[in-house]
Amino acid sequence: MKKVLVAFLTLLAMLLIVEARQSVDFEDELKQLVPCLNYVTGKSGDKPSSECCNGVQALKSATPTTDDRRAACLLLKTVVATLPEIKDDKVSSIYKNCNVPEAFPISKNVNCET
Repeated sequence: MKKVLVAFLTLLAMLLIVEARQSVDFEDELKQLVPCLNYVTGKSGDKPSSECCNGVQALKSATPTTDDRRAACLLLKTVVATLPEIKDDKVSSIYKNCNVPEAFPISKNVNCET
């Protein structure tokens, strides 16, 4: 699990450097998603933790516009696709399992332009 966390945080840092050049900044919200790692890798059962769900809600709140949602979608799609330990079925159901209305789909195969 430690290797997954280190890989996730390294990738996150690289992506944040790229994102910093754009107008949308999700650094705080993405950090709040770190507690979701156990859930999306299948290591914590069928329900995400309350900390994870708080992070999902924070991300939803930080993406009020279409451009915000598109940028966050692209960023998370890259993270999910880069870390093979993440189970796509878990990450794509995270809104439902956190009882948070879906802001945008999260998946390694999602089309973020629609």
